[in-house]
Amino acid sequence: MATPRRTIAAALAALTLVAVLAGRTGLARSIELRTLDWRFRSFPVPAPRDPGITLLMVDQQSLDAFEADDVHWPWPRSLYAAILDYCRAGGAKAVVFDVLLTSPSPYGRSEDEALAKALKGMNSVLALETRGPTARLPAALLRGAAGRLGDAAARPDPDGVFRRVPLYSSAGGTRYDSLAAAAVLAVSGSKAVSEDGGTLRLGDYAVPLEDRRMLVRFRAPGAYPALPAGRVIRAWQNSLEGLPADPPPSSVKDRIVLVGLSAPGLMDLRPTPVAEVSPGTEVVAAAVDNILTGDFLRPAPPAAAPLLVLLAVLMGAAAALRLSRAWAAGLAVSGASALLAAAAVLAFRSGVWLEMAAPQLALWLSFAAGSAWGYAVEGQKKREITRAFSLYLAPQMVARIAERPDTLVLGGERRELSCYFSDIENFTNFSEKLSPEKLTALMNRYLGEMTDTVLESGGTLDKYIGDAIMAFWGAPLARADHALAACRVALRNQQKLAALREVLIKEGYPSVRARIGLNSGTASVGNMGSSQRFSYTALGDDINLASRLEGANKVYGTYILVSHSTRQGAGDAVEVRELDLLKVKGKDKAVPVYELLGLKGAVDPAVLAGARRFEEALALCRTRRFKEALAAFEAFQAEHPADKAAKLYIGRCRDMLGTPPEDAWDGSFALTEK
Repeated sequence: MATPRRTIAAALAALTLVAVLAGRTGLARSIELRTLDWRFRSFPVPAPRDPGITLLMVDQQSLDAFEADDVHWPWPRSLYAAILDYCRAGGAKAVVFDVLLTSPSPYGRSEDEALAKALKGMNSVLALETRGPTARLPAALLRGAAGRLGDAAARPDPDGVFRRVPLYSSAGGTRYDSLAAAAVLAVSGSKAVSEDGGTLRLGDYAVPLEDRRMLVRFRAPGAYPALPAGRVIRAWQNSLEGLPADPPPSSVKDRIVLVGLSAPGLMDLRPTPVAEVSPGTEVVAAAVDNILTGDFLRPAPPAAAPLLVLLAVLMGAAAALRLSRAWAAGLAVSGASALLAAAAVLAFRSGVWLEMAAPQLALWLSFAAGSAWGYAVEGQKKREITRAFSLYLAPQMVARIAERPDTLVLGGERRELSCYFSDIENFTNFSEKLSPEKLTALMNRYLGEMTDTVLESGGTLDKYIGDAIMAFWGAPLARADHALAACRVALRNQQKLAALREVLIKEGYPSVRARIGLNSGTASVGNMGSSQRFSYTALGDDINLASRLEGANKVYGTYILVSHSTRQGAGDAVEVRELDLLKVKGKDKAVPVYELLGLKGAVDPAVLAGARRFEEALALCRTRRFKEALAAFEAFQAEHPADKAAKLYIGRCRDMLGTPPEDAWDGSFALTEK
């Protein structure tokens, strides 16, 4: 029979193996990634030198400023040309557009010609996007004028956080540099060299790769100077008129200028290790920074993790088996835990990613196993073990985990549901005019009224994102009428907001209006997050489409947009006006979209008659009878002068009369810019 020491040695060896294997499971890997994020946020990484990067962002303030002048998103291409002229005058090294311009400008060919002319006079990079075997390239006129192209596509880690960027991609048999790689090559004037042994050369720059991607060493938020695109465009216009330019073009002298999107409605916000929401352009900037400065984050050597796990197992077991008092054992294992964490932090600060989760798991696993061994073999008192664990968990949580341990397991299930996104119109504008106290009071009243309707209908409130609301129907409890329920709530909330708006105006508040987007489809629903913090939420492309539809209201001047799937799900119980066959950002297939007018039997017959006339004009446009469609839309607008959708189609018909679409045109229009 084996002696106790041999038994303990065998148990320790087994624990080491278990800890190493456990460190490679999905949950443990997710925890490791979260600890890496904690290191990024708790120990910000300074740049060894200025990489010479300036961000030029289309922020909410820029959108609102131009919208006040009746210039709506997507912007005319001549505004981007003004940015290029500004940068050329200021002596910028290169201008990199992290904005997809994959279709001809909806404002006409002259806009594309103006931008193409500006591109030819500047060291520039335009974004493309690879999607599987295909690539969405910039519009032909722009593609021929750009100095380089760069792939803006990126994929997050399994937990949804962007920590790595590819430096190249392939689609349709063609290899493309990533946007970050193209930016570096634009500055150096070199060509990329093929990957060799986990390293990619970009001219004189050698870049280490992990899983064919570059692990980004993010800086603290705000590490790169940022200019609002609206201010830069206004500054250039002022300079052309002989007025002072603020900021002056010299502010970008010898800089790499990355043009991107940071306004929430443009949907280029991504979670990164340093912020829950960051503009995607900041990820590109960090990658370019790392390459130019040679300051990378590299994984530790493969042997480091197993050795640390073995050391952790020995320390955990020693604390449990050699210290008889519970408080002493707890203090010792906590000290060992702190030492392991400190080693990981010090390595991180020197540019090495040393695993933290697996050694901690091994430490506490071996400590728990050693404590259990002591209880079973040496007769440790159950009360002492209970007291030890009560230092880390509240009694009620201990009881809950014992009863239902699966409640802490991450994951989700696929469900059919309808999603609701709403956002306050021009929120930035009036929020800046209110005191913090008045703004808080306003938001509490608004969110309270809107949320009550969602909950009363049996919906699930997912989250608040500033002034935005996300909710859904169909989970956790399945229901067949989820589309109709979402429509009812959208209509009811607009009615409630109309009444609340009158009250608020009398109290001295600005007029509050909200835009709503609805979509129905399949989503992954469940507890998402880390093992220490998670929430019940829904994820998926159909969720994203609801958000895109909320933002698309701006294009049509509407306040409730619904997708075709929601329209079908609600059936004849609702009245709608078809508005467009729309290709939103991130979708290749056109989606019919509708304005939700009201419930069946509750809509003014005159409104319904107008909706049918609009749809008749729309049918003429889709069958390429543009002259007749133009006349029909003009007649409609004469009766409905405030209808922005009619004005939009009048412009489209005139453009297509001048430049007919291709024979393969399917009647759809694209919102291709992020």
